[in-house]
Amino acid sequence: MSVEHRSVDGVVTITLNRPGKLNAMTDAMWSTLDTLLADLSADPATRAVVVTGAGGAFCGGSDVEGLLTAPGELADRIRVSNRCVLALHKAPFPTIAMVDGVAAGSAANLALACDFVVASERARFLQLFVRRGLSLDSGASWLLPRLVGDRRARRLALLGESLDAETALEWGMVTSVVPHDELADAVTELTDCLRQLAPLALRGTKALLNAAWETDLAAALEAETLNQCAVIASPEAQAAIAAFTRKS
Repeated sequence: MSVEHRSVDGVVTITLNRPGKLNAMTDAMWSTLDTLLADLSADPATRAVVVTGAGGAFCGGSDVEGLLTAPGELADRIRVSNRCVLALHKAPFPTIAMVDGVAAGSAANLALACDFVVASERARFLQLFVRRGLSLDSGASWLLPRLVGDRRARRLALLGESLDAETALEWGMVTSVVPHDELADAVTELTDCLRQLAPLALRGTKALLNAAWETDLAAALEAETLNQCAVIASPEAQAAIAAFTRKS
C-alpha cells in the first residue's frame, strides 16, 4: 500500500495504490499524501496535480479499522486527512480528480475539493459516514452545500446514498463524465490544455475564485484589480496580449 506520484512537464499524477482494499487510506498513506501536497504547493514548477486510484477504484475512504486504535490521538489523525483536502482546494495550481469506480467518505471529499472532477461512467460517490455510525468529516459539510445545494446535501449526508456519475454531473459535483476506457485520455486532454495557459494567470484566477466564498463584491473587485496588475506584468501575459493584438 502506498501513495505514488510521477511528474511529466510539471503535471504531477498522484496514485492512491492499495487496490486490494479499494485504495482505503491508512494513517501512513494520509501522512505521505499530506507531505507530498505540501511539497508540490511550494514548488513553482508544479503546473497541475491529478489525483487518482489504482485498480479500477478511486478510493474507499479512510481505513475504518484504524479509527478504533489510539482514540486519544484521533483528532490529530483526522486533521492530517483534513489538510490533504484543504491542500487540494487551496493549491496554487489547478487540481484534478480522475475518478473511476468508488469514491467514498473522506475520499469522495478529497475528489470534490479539486478544481476539476473527471469521472468515468462507472464512478460512484458515497457520503457513507452515517452508514458507519460516523458523522461528516473531510470537508463534506462545507463542500456539499456549495456544490449541490442544501437539500441535496442533506439527502446525501443524512442517508449516505450512493450517487452515480451521471447524477453527480447533473447535480454539479463533477466536471465531466466519460467512458471508463477514455478516462485517462480525457484527463490528458485537460492537462494539455492547462499546460498551454499562463501559470500566473491560472494561479491568480484560482485564488480569486476560492476567496469569493468569503468576501463581498467590493472586496472581490479590488482583489481582481490587484491580481490583474500583477498578472499583466508577467512575460507570459505580455506575450499573449501582443499575439492577440497582432491578430486583431
